[in-house]
Amino acid sequence: MSALSASDQQPPSVSSPTQSAPPLSLVTGSWYVTYSTLPMWKDNRNVRITYTTLPPANSSTSSPSINDPIPRLDDFVEYQPLNSDKIKTVHGIDSPSGTDTRAWDWRGKGWLKVVTSHWEFVDWGQGGEGSEEEWAVVWFEKTIFTPEGIDIFARGKEGLREETVREIKERLGGGRHKTMSEGLFEVKRD
Repeated sequence: MSALSASDQQPPSVSSPTQSAPPLSLVTGSWYVTYSTLPMWKDNRNVRITYTTLPPANSSTSSPSINDPIPRLDDFVEYQPLNSDKIKTVHGIDSPSGTDTRAWDWRGKGWLKVVTSHWEFVDWGQGGEGSEEEWAVVWFEKTIFTPEGIDIFARGKEGLREETVREIKERLGGGRHKTMSEGLFEVKRD
């Protein structure tokens, strides 16, 4: 794997969970949940999360400038039950939880408006030379509906090479994230 510098505004290939916050360009767009510890995804497939920027909650302009605070995110999750072609969705808004793009506070929309969650980018990167793999590891706190856990995201629906997944698990190091990574399972995609 070859490293990219932070000035490239792309996720580094070799980084640690203590790297600087991800650029907004990494956070936004569609991600496929390829591995997870969340029991809900065992009975579902084709889990895709799309993050789209919204104006900051305290912004009075419709076009953010470079000096504006971190924008909020529209958080749209789509998935299918294993035995159905029906597409189910979960929709919410993510607000920055701090001064950078690493940590976010989610609030559901519609009937889920009473539900909140905190989640964070733990690590992210790209595959080695010639590889287009882009990935991220997200930690989420326990809610009234879900246990604490981690997901491994990939930009492509095809997921990640086994070698990349193994390297991601190694990068998580010791502690809580490493312990959780031992419970990761592959989320079905077709």
